[in-house]
Amino acid sequence: MYILYIIIGVSLFLFLFIFAITLISYKNKYSFLYIKLKEADNNMDILLQKKEELMLKIIPFLEEIDHKEDLPDLIKLKSKKLDHYELYKELEKNYNELVDIMETYESKLNNKELSHFIDKLNDNENDLRAALKYYNDSATEINHLIHHFPSNLLKLVNHYEDIELYTFKKQDRFELLTEQ
Repeated sequence: MYILYIIIGVSLFLFLFIFAITLISYKNKYSFLYIKLKEADNNMDILLQKKEELMLKIIPFLEEIDHKEDLPDLIKLKSKKLDHYELYKELEKNYNELVDIMETYESKLNNKELSHFIDKLNDNENDLRAALKYYNDSATEINHLIHHFPSNLLKLVNHYEDIELYTFKKQDRFELLTEQ
């Protein structure tokens, strides 16, 4: 009879020990993914600021055209308090407007300095897309862990929430302006 109690006790101890080790490993995985997420967030902050600066440098070249009212109003963005997600959406909208204007008035915009800024903006856009993909990959993995056993138990204890993903479209713009 005592042997049965010992076997049950040892089995229960081993089960709890393995379960605790599993939870600790998932906690470490969460921590690692949140570090990756923070790194991507910091990179996106830098790249979004750089994108905004480059777009502000391009606008004076576009002011030479007749339709100044069509230009995106990037200066208003400086006064707004936006988080990364909102800033990304606003910059993306302004970026698309800027690209449309540049495509419309391409023949009037033949300038080497402008081409240089456009190349920098394209490079920044590629880097930003890579940072967004890195962020989304980490966020997707965290969201997956939050909804699957046994890592969802840590969600209850640590109050983890789903992380919003960035959406972006593949764009191959500025090709005509950079070929000059």
